[in-house]
Amino acid sequence: MAMNKIIHKFFPIFIFLVAIVYRAYGLLNQYPFWVDEFSSAHQALLLAKYGFSAFTNPMMGIDLHNTLTHVLIALSFGLFGAHEWTARLPFVLIGSLVPVGVFFLTRYLFNLPVAISATLLTTTSYMMITWSRQARGYALQQLLAIIAIYLYLRLLKKSSSGVVFAFFAVAVLGVLTHFMFFILLGSFFIHYFLFRRKDFIVNILKNKLSYILLVLFGVILYKFGFVNVIKVVIIENLFKTNNLWYYHSFLWREYGLITFLGVVGLLLAYRKYKEPVSLFLLYIGTHLLFLTFLWPPYTSRYLLPIFPLLFIGVGFSLSVLAANFSKRFSLIITVVLALGIIVGGDKFVTKPKQFYSVNHDFREIALIDYGQVYDIIKTKGNLKENQTAVIDTWHDRLYWYLGVDYPNAYIFRWINEPGLVNGLPKLTNYELNSEGEKIIPHTKNLRFIGELKDLQLAMKKYSKGFIFIDDASLPKDVIEYAEKNFKKELYLDHYPLDDNPYSIWPATLYSWGIE
Repeated sequence: MAMNKIIHKFFPIFIFLVAIVYRAYGLLNQYPFWVDEFSSAHQALLLAKYGFSAFTNPMMGIDLHNTLTHVLIALSFGLFGAHEWTARLPFVLIGSLVPVGVFFLTRYLFNLPVAISATLLTTTSYMMITWSRQARGYALQQLLAIIAIYLYLRLLKKSSSGVVFAFFAVAVLGVLTHFMFFILLGSFFIHYFLFRRKDFIVNILKNKLSYILLVLFGVILYKFGFVNVIKVVIIENLFKTNNLWYYHSFLWREYGLITFLGVVGLLLAYRKYKEPVSLFLLYIGTHLLFLTFLWPPYTSRYLLPIFPLLFIGVGFSLSVLAANFSKRFSLIITVVLALGIIVGGDKFVTKPKQFYSVNHDFREIALIDYGQVYDIIKTKGNLKENQTAVIDTWHDRLYWYLGVDYPNAYIFRWINEPGLVNGLPKLTNYELNSEGEKIIPHTKNLRFIGELKDLQLAMKKYSKGFIFIDDASLPKDVIEYAEKNFKKELYLDHYPLDDNPYSIWPATLYSWGIE
């Protein structure tokens, strides 16, 4: 008993410190951003420079979808300056709290062997560590989901105003972090209806406050663009999306042991812990159905919210197996089995690494040293003379290296071409200015290259320029013209520290008028 009290008191602190070491090691090396990190950093720079007035300025191009993530990065920039490591720092700290959250949630529901083994797996998971080191809100989404589940289960046992307020606050923070948090909230709603049907009728259908909250969430949905997401992406692709092949490949081929033991563990736990485990299974199933059949873009990081629950299921499987060997030493045996999984493959980390690749499991994210590209642009471009056009396929990347107010910025994308890119149409909305240039709406004069005549118009306007091309599916006439007529400044196709040998991303920097 005394040993259990010591573990309960000191193990979470120990795990938090270990998690920080794994996640913060090498952070100051300033590894280059990848695509979505550039977006986060650009949004944070706008917030850091213009404050909350950026939200009401239609020309700022503020993305409301990941608001809390951008606010946290902006705060970090304000404290420590705008760097790659300061953009990632908040999520290193938050990601280090995720294993602690797993421990407390699992201990609240089950027993110590399950809690410790699930926590160890969460702490050392390569995937969990990797996504705690990115300037994106996935670790925050995980932590808020764990807290929300805990508070919801507390409410099922005994409702109190403090817990209700905390649950509502976490729900709002979750919505401000990522729209997929609504999947969890929907799972709560369905679960409550299934298991507390009488309470559902009394507390939901006959409670005026429920309708007020529904209206409030409707307003949040509308204000943060989720209605448009549902309309354009989900409804228009209903019965057209099928990502089963992709997520099956990831969960079964890459994480087959974790998926198998996780699901088996939750099924074994269902008989004794029917109410909480049914929530886990409902949420996992709903999340997977949404990603597979309703959400066209497919990428493994969308699975991150369910991984802590799978690790809890693994912990339960191991504890059952250990108890069959010896109930007296079940804690020790469970921990040994968990450590055996950790040291047995490349899905877990036994010692901290300087760099964790986002392509470790699947080749999904373009990753090269973009700093090399922009070093050439800044060195050769005479940017201060305001005579050099810079064309990039991702404007957030351009603004990160050249500043949020760089005046001669262009984005190179598709106008409207057949086919999809990662499940999304090749479509760019634009307007025409008085000079006949294509302009991206709601931006500070960000111009758009969608066809050869746009490039030629930019060349007439600027005697010098650069175009960075890192996607062969972009408009062919522009790519072919650049290949035949421009100077090749730099070619890159991989990041040296990326441990996936198939992670090849051809990218070329071209220039005109540069000596």
